[in-house]
Amino acid sequence: MISMVATGNRSGQSLVLKGVDPETCMIVFKNHWAQVVKILEKHESLRGSVGVLAGAGGLGSFRFGPIPSDEASAVQNYVEHMLFLLMEEECGQNGAMGPILEFVVMENVLERLFIWSLRREFTDDMKLEQLKMYEMLIGQARQPLLHHKPVLKPLMMLLSSCSGCASGSNSSAVETELVLLLNQLCCVLAKDPSILELFFHTSEDQGAANFLIFSLLIPFIHREGSVGQQARDALLLIMALSAEN
Repeated sequence: MISMVATGNRSGQSLVLKGVDPETCMIVFKNHWAQVVKILEKHESLRGSVGVLAGAGGLGSFRFGPIPSDEASAVQNYVEHMLFLLMEEECGQNGAMGPILEFVVMENVLERLFIWSLRREFTDDMKLEQLKMYEMLIGQARQPLLHHKPVLKPLMMLLSSCSGCASGSNSSAVETELVLLLNQLCCVLAKDPSILELFFHTSEDQGAANFLIFSLLIPFIHREGSVGQQARDALLLIMALSAEN
């Protein structure tokens, strides 16, 4: 029904949807989400349990035992297709949200998916999966996403869960991906300073420092190699932006 060509998210190329109208994309997205919700709610509905994390220490309260591998794979496959559709969606008239993004915001899709990740035991592989997901969304989406709290909040929850990364509690792969995402976020902030205030409010919700991205970058600025360079570049962008505001 849909012809999709997906390329690596680091290449700068995006997914291409050929000959598919927006209404069909929306139908497919909703159908995929309905299948995901069946699995999520099988392991206890998330609607009443999504709360505010108080830093990384709050992760354990969301775990409810192992998730069967076939169900985990099904969710991952559905979500990959959903992300492709979201990335390719254009803004509506006069810059309004496209229907898929509006659905994501109204249904709190990304936060529910983050909580699902926590329920599966939040391993380094899970963190990498989530970090790469946001890197892809932020870098390739055709409409601005970070102006919407239901997108920004789970991102801040994810970053908060990585707050012990520099102390060696996570793998070097997680560390590298975290700094890459932080650098990407700082570039977005530099281009659109209006998002900065949203970051302040959302990071306060997580019980983190006044500005979570800033506090996460500090431990990496003296590192050697690309990780340290990306952290320093990102910090310079944030400091310059803060000086202007």
